[in-house]
Amino acid sequence: MKSLLKHIAQISKKYAQLNKISGDAFNVFEVINVTTDEVRLHSRFLAELLNPKGTHGQGDLFLKHFVDQFKIQLDTKSAKVTVEKYIGPVTEITGGLIDIFISDNKGASITIENKIYAPDQNNQLIRYYNHSQNNIFYLTLLGTEPSEDSYINTKVNPNKVHGKTKLNPKTDFKLLSYKYDIKDWLILCRKESVELPLLREGITHYLNLINTLTGQSGNNKMNTEITEFITSTEDHLKHAVLIEQSLTDSKIKIQSKFWEHLKEKLEANSFVINDALSVTKENIQNYYIKNRNRDVEYGLIMDVYKKEHLKIQFKVELHLHIYYGFQLIKNEGLINQTTEECSMYTKILDGLEWQYENSERWLGRRFTDEKLNFRAFNSDAIFELANPEKLDKKTTIIANSIKNEIDAFQEQLKAIDQLELINKKEIQNI
Repeated sequence: MKSLLKHIAQISKKYAQLNKISGDAFNVFEVINVTTDEVRLHSRFLAELLNPKGTHGQGDLFLKHFVDQFKIQLDTKSAKVTVEKYIGPVTEITGGLIDIFISDNKGASITIENKIYAPDQNNQLIRYYNHSQNNIFYLTLLGTEPSEDSYINTKVNPNKVHGKTKLNPKTDFKLLSYKYDIKDWLILCRKESVELPLLREGITHYLNLINTLTGQSGNNKMNTEITEFITSTEDHLKHAVLIEQSLTDSKIKIQSKFWEHLKEKLEANSFVINDALSVTKENIQNYYIKNRNRDVEYGLIMDVYKKEHLKIQFKVELHLHIYYGFQLIKNEGLINQTTEECSMYTKILDGLEWQYENSERWLGRRFTDEKLNFRAFNSDAIFELANPEKLDKKTTIIANSIKNEIDAFQEQLKAIDQLELINKKEIQNI
């Protein structure tokens, strides 16, 4: 087994050096930090290639490959492609926004629900089916099944509504994966673009991103060389299978060590960790094992400010990468963080030196300075966590950064509270 690992390491090192020389490690989507944006990147990129009137200038060529690959009846020449197709206000079984909707002038259509890491919405596939019943695709990175809440509605009496309340997963929709289905289609598209360098390289960048998100290597020559070596002897193949069987347990162990060290360092900085979003071994196991693992939410949470019925919490969470930030809690419940009630706090965060993203769930959040992708689990930043010294260093840097950011935020809040107190006293003295 040591011989197997040593030889694969040598192959990997060889191609890593070649990537540095050739520039193949560069990916424009990673540089501009939109790798998991379902709408602005993935849906729009796929829709643009599928669109016969797209800027690629290849007419319905790419769409033809798509319908041929998935055996779809569609008039590609008259097809129209819409991203985020509005199909009416959301009800129990109708309405919503379809990620990608393709229709021709003969009544045929394609509905694509595109999931990178976002959780399913209740009755989502039911609503889309009741809009258009043919060619509904549920697209995920690895071809996982949707949650039952998405295609089964048990709360509505089927006799009192017009439309289906329960879909058959074997016949009413189909599963697609980026790892195999979309990747194979994109490779066909790239072959058609061999003499169009900008288009060809754009598709190549996107293919490399898919490889990253699905935990694959984008280097076909390296993959072939490793495969040939593994299958060259009985022992190599047996040892490779044993390694594969232990890989998930190894991921769980590495991630557990990360959370353990980070928690220790935060507590050493006098932070009290709330159990409401606690990290458990079961959480981490589900993250890698459960079919619907993207619905798993866990991390570390701390109270950093309290005032009457309001409080602000600081959360460290894991979705794809590790990220953290501030949330305003009112009467023990999370409110919309983009409302006027939250504006004073978001302005404070905007004035700090760190760049936070404001959303409905976050006053402000950001990724760690060094991206830690525990989902793909294929970067040097993740592999280095197996080194105790580097693990200690990385978690120390994150914990110290968190302390600095919370301290800076609390100082601003304290100054505002003091000013309010002075104003109250002056009004009372009038």
